[in-house]
Amino acid sequence: MHPFLNEISRFSKSLARKQLLCFLFNYDDIVAQNPRKKSTILERIVSISKVPSLCSGIISRNPLNELQKISGAEDIIIAGSSGFEIDSPDFSWTFPKLGLIRHQLENTFSTIQMKIGPSWAKENVIFDGVGLRIRIPQNDVVLFQRLSLILQHALRDTHLSIVQQTTQIHIIPTDKWNKGQCFAKIFELLPRAHGLLPVISYFGAERNDEPAFKQVNLYGYSVLLRENIGRKTEAQYFLRNTNELNKLLLWLNSQ
Repeated sequence: MHPFLNEISRFSKSLARKQLLCFLFNYDDIVAQNPRKKSTILERIVSISKVPSLCSGIISRNPLNELQKISGAEDIIIAGSSGFEIDSPDFSWTFPKLGLIRHQLENTFSTIQMKIGPSWAKENVIFDGVGLRIRIPQNDVVLFQRLSLILQHALRDTHLSIVQQTTQIHIIPTDKWNKGQCFAKIFELLPRAHGLLPVISYFGAERNDEPAFKQVNLYGYSVLLRENIGRKTEAQYFLRNTNELNKLLLWLNSQ
């Protein structure tokens, strides 16, 4: 991997040609790694969109309606529910079955409430963007098996699938939409300024960012928000820490 800050000179040349540069960030990772500085970082991400030939945005597992409450959200690209719904000043897009998927998730939650109990469901079932995470006490084999049978019946003829792990069950859409496909959609929807293709830079560090890194490598820069993640990654560049991220954001806002 290469230090991303070394690429700044290339961006200067692209801006001189008025080529659209789009900088997108993993919102969840920034919030988790920078709880005290998240407001400042988000303000700088939003401000990028006010610079000519630049746009910015965030992607998150949170639903779009929650992300739209962020100050300045109306000025940037927002990909909610891990990319199942996208909004921006210039375009919007929603996964065709999203409404039906959410309806089926709500029905599944209601079934768990009815079969297991509302208080247990409230404490242990979490809506996770376009999925449900069901926590199960470790070694509670009876409850695990009971829930598995309930869910197999409840999810019959739906657009949902079950992923079983040691201490939780994850209900996810059967359609394998991921962050890579989300970024392909964003690239498709971005305007072509002066006949030039846009350039996307994506910054993240979670495992589910890997499809996004792989896709963005086709037409931009994949940037790991760590110098070393301790695993193989598709990212080709890195920023060492929050200080380097802020240095980049300040430079972009100064253009």
